[in-house]
Amino acid sequence: MTKVKVMLAGIGGYGDLYLRRLLDMKDEEVSVEGLVEPFPQSCTRLAEIETKGWKIYPTLDEFYAERSCDVAVIATPIQFHTKHILTALSHGSNVLCEKPLTGDVRDIETLTEARDKAGKFVMIGFQWSHSKAILDMKKDVLAGVYGKPEFLKTLVLWPRNKAYYNRGSGWAGKLRGSDGTLILDSVAHNATAHYLHNIFFTLGGALNESLEPTEMKAELLRANPIENFDTALISCTFKNGAKSLYIASHAIDKTLNPVFEYRFEKGVITFDEGSGKRIVGKLADGSVRDYGDPFADQMNKLDIAIANAKGGEQFIPCGIETASAEVCCVTECAKLPIVNFSEDKKRLGSNELTYVEGLYDALVDCYSGEHLLADAGYQA
Repeated sequence: MTKVKVMLAGIGGYGDLYLRRLLDMKDEEVSVEGLVEPFPQSCTRLAEIETKGWKIYPTLDEFYAERSCDVAVIATPIQFHTKHILTALSHGSNVLCEKPLTGDVRDIETLTEARDKAGKFVMIGFQWSHSKAILDMKKDVLAGVYGKPEFLKTLVLWPRNKAYYNRGSGWAGKLRGSDGTLILDSVAHNATAHYLHNIFFTLGGALNESLEPTEMKAELLRANPIENFDTALISCTFKNGAKSLYIASHAIDKTLNPVFEYRFEKGVITFDEGSGKRIVGKLADGSVRDYGDPFADQMNKLDIAIANAKGGEQFIPCGIETASAEVCCVTECAKLPIVNFSEDKKRLGSNELTYVEGLYDALVDCYSGEHLLADAGYQA
């Protein structure tokens, strides 16, 4: 196979990044068989799509009624992931589906069985799991360069306003769709899911494995008028003795891009997007390993999917099983109560941003001190 046939479902939102990559690719590399989008008027690249002669179909079923593809790229809302993966597999397509895998942990077995029956691959688009920086880092972790993992922590503070929660068909922040399908959309299961998943991915026993926690406790809080939480602190313990702390919020007035510190018995690996955007490992012997920028190759997942479809030995850094640890974690979170921030702490900023006064500093302190809000006596 010299030219891989590709279909993209979802050309708005994050799907626009896939669309840009496909538009930039040479015609000799791929053949775009069609696009699927029920609301194409929201796409800013319609003129280029028309120039390319790519047909837009309202549904996946209508695409497959006319065409076929080697790789189905699915960038649709969470509640459609399972259905769309199953549809693509049933028509003989390999799949690259955006993160997260699903909102319903019960779908995992169904998806795995369908993949195996079809004899196709399913990749889940956690882009860090496909980046050279993360994969090189993990190879050293697996090789024992840093010794046993001890404590992994990460912090992401991304303000999100009213428009964010009202985008699309209104599924943001929802626990379920109108038909009852589990979504569990939240700060932990959408925008910053990468950084929760990356803890599990780093601890996995093989390059394409994640490690699910054995114990978990969490503080889940909400400032916005949504069903699910917009602020989360999740503390985990793992069977290998490691512990972790994930902190993320949309209900703050300042941005703090992803930072992490992964401590091991022989060294520490850090990342701070605000200063250098490079993953750096420092060993106890004084040596330093620079793994580079994990954001440098965000569309590497699409390139890997296309290469896999060409045949030969496949490389699936993040498949169904690998992405499942994050789904299991947010499923456990769904069993816990959500605490509403008190009205006297909430503020309305510019662009209709609801934020909690003082929360930014409190979460930074939690990250530095490696504790939950309650441990510091914080009252929501």
